Amino acid sequence: MNNPFETLEQKLSVIEQKLDNLIQKIDDPQSSSPTWITSKQLAKYLGISTTTVNKLRSSKLPYYKLGGRIYFKKQEVDEWMEKTRHKSGGEYLNEYLGLR
Repeated sequence: MNNPFETLEQKLSVIEQKLDNLIQKIDDPQSSSPTWITSKQLAKYLGISTTTVNKLRSSKLPYYKLGGRIYFKKQEVDEWMEKTRHKSGGEYLNEYLGLR
């Protein structure tokens, strides 16, 4: 026969883990933010104006349109941002000199 205290301890451990996960989501709002965001939310996320978001959308930034509304996938925006990184002068110099 199982020890009822062991069963209780196992259940409490599971509850603790779930509470820790909830607390982490509350403490880190980025992790619980939606995957799909609007132009206004994207502007706030990137710290730019909605006008700038619209300009980027018309030329480079991937977006989706549903029922006349524009949506962005946060992961794709983050990937796009990573691709737009420019090297510093020192990085170019190190490449030229064969240094890493």
